[in-house]
Amino acid sequence: MGTGRSHVRTLRTALTPVLVLAVILLGGCGRVSGLLDRVSLFHPVWAADGWVYYLREVTSTSDSGVAEVWRQRPDGSAEERVLTHAPAVSTCEAGLFSFLFAGPGGDLGVGLECGWDETELLSYSPADKTFEPLASTRFLVDAALVHDADRGFVEAPRECGPGGIQLLADGKAYEFGSPVTVGGATFNLSGGDTDCEATVLARSPAALGDRLFFITAPDSLGRLPLPPEVSPDDLTWHLTEWDVGSATARFVTELPGLAGLAVSPDGRSVIAAVSSDHVGGVWSVDVGTGKKTRIADGARADDPSFSPDGKRFVYVEGFRRLRFAEAR
Repeated sequence: MGTGRSHVRTLRTALTPVLVLAVILLGGCGRVSGLLDRVSLFHPVWAADGWVYYLREVTSTSDSGVAEVWRQRPDGSAEERVLTHAPAVSTCEAGLFSFLFAGPGGDLGVGLECGWDETELLSYSPADKTFEPLASTRFLVDAALVHDADRGFVEAPRECGPGGIQLLADGKAYEFGSPVTVGGATFNLSGGDTDCEATVLARSPAALGDRLFFITAPDSLGRLPLPPEVSPDDLTWHLTEWDVGSATARFVTELPGLAGLAVSPDGRSVIAAVSSDHVGGVWSVDVGTGKKTRIADGARADDPSFSPDGKRFVYVEGFRRLRFAEAR
């Protein structure tokens, strides 16, 4: 008798996944697709109002998904959707949320993708729920403002490669007027459409006052555009500081891979969230000494952002979840 009951329990255990799948199938295709949905998170920004804003995109096997703006309390006590589509103030006919950045005065900066070759930058006030236009430029992938104003630096892919840094002023993006010399090497930062031999890959702008931080790969000089067999992960990346006032640059330290950057409010440290296929994690870099300390382990890390007081930071792990940590 006991053996018979054991066989019944075993049979029920084996059949449970089949029964569950059958119920889902009978319930309709929508429920099946719901199980296959993937939620991806991008570009968190720790704003002055204490919320962390980020892009949230749901994709499935049949739908590429459209990003929405969400926000979350750092302690996890609240989470809500903020924006589902581009605002009426935008000149984009069908603008899509592309990236977020720290806007003027502690507000939220929003990058809208306008077709294939244009980006519109807007400032969004969570308190007033209003937008102000900042710039309309060629296609961008990131922006960093300075002095709480509508000027700063942007990252724009060019024909020479997937990364170049440009100046942002008067609502437009401009090429750097002259090459930059770092560590004895002279090259163009903007990744211009001509003279690729004098251009290097430069990505992830982060700015504070007249100081611009970015990552660059000196060994990409003379190799752009990269051949298909060479990945950006195969290059050696350096955290670089450029002083706008003196027009001088220096290598701060070598990084273990491709990284997103955030500079602390006091300018003493930079967070580097490494998203290379070879290694993942977060490093804190002392800007003065170049000493780097690994402060978070894990898989791919992207898009770090400091809290307004500089004591904590947030980043995205594996495009799936927000992670919070103490700044050290």
